Amino acid sequence: MDKIDSPANLGSIFRNAEAFDVDTIWLRNENKKDLDSNRFKRTSRSTEKNLNIGYYKDFQTVFDDFKGLMIGLEITSNSENIVNINQTVNDKVLVVLGNEKFGIQKTILQRLDKVYHIEMYGNNSSMNVSQTLGITLHELRRRV
Repeated sequence: MDKIDSPANLGSIFRNAEAFDVDTIWLRNENKKDLDSNRFKRTSRSTEKNLNIGYYKDFQTVFDDFKGLMIGLEITSNSENIVNINQTVNDKVLVVLGNEKFGIQKTILQRLDKVYHIEMYGNNSSMNVSQTLGITLHELRRRV
C-alpha cells in the first residue's frame, strides 16, 4: 500500500486481502496509526488478526527482498487490462496500490514488472482503491 489516506479504505483493503487469503500486507510506517482508528476497526471487522502485516519506511526494501511478479494497479499509457494477467500457480505476486488521489508514485511504477488497469465502461475515471484490490485479487485467484 503506497500512502493510503483513508482508514476506512484501509479496513476494506484488509477485508479483501483476508477474503482472498493474501499472505502479507505491506504498509508504510505512517499508516501504522490508522490500525487504531475506529473507522479502520469498523471496516476491517478484525481481519487484521488473520493477516501478516509488514511495515516499511522505504518501498525499496520490500521490493529488494521480494522474489516474484511485481504488479501495480494504475491507469497509465502502458497499462494492460487486468483480465490479461497471466501467472502460474507457483508465482508469488506483489500487488501495489496507490494513494486514493495521486495513485502510485512514479518511482514505484518504474520498478514494477507490469502495470494493469481495470476496464471501465461508465463515465467515471477511476475506482475506489479497495474495490480495485477486490477485483484484482479475484482475477489472480481465478487463474490459479
